[in-house]
Amino acid sequence: MKKLLSTSAVLMISLGAFAQEDKEPLVNRQLIFDILNITAVVGIIYLLSNWILQIMKTNLDYRLKNKIIEKETAENIVSQLVQPARRDEGNGRTILQWFFILAGIGVGFTLVDFTQPFGLHSLAIMAFSIAAGFAGFYYASRRLPK
Repeated sequence: MKKLLSTSAVLMISLGAFAQEDKEPLVNRQLIFDILNITAVVGIIYLLSNWILQIMKTNLDYRLKNKIIEKETAENIVSQLVQPARRDEGNGRTILQWFFILAGIGVGFTLVDFTQPFGLHSLAIMAFSIAAGFAGFYYASRRLPK
């Protein structure tokens, strides 16, 4: 929660520093271009660092398991440590959640495309579409078995 608040504060301060006498900030193509570029760079850095950490974790787990087996430790300890990690059993819920969120975003973009020109109402349409996606996930997940 602290990370979310600090990130929001930094974003609001940076937007305040960019304040100008512009009546329609969403028409300013340079601002939109900069926001998309920064978001893309941060997203790519996150994906690359996550991928590198996953490779390192897999390699270190492999080396640790080999050392345990070489040291001839007790069989019950080895069998507990060498077992593959159990995956999250809520994976179906995660897939369902992403489906509803992305479907809401897609419906939102479709509605925005039909109701041009772009402006503040486009943001409202996207917000309501994403909220509808979350609501759809909530109602669909209530029907799933626990």
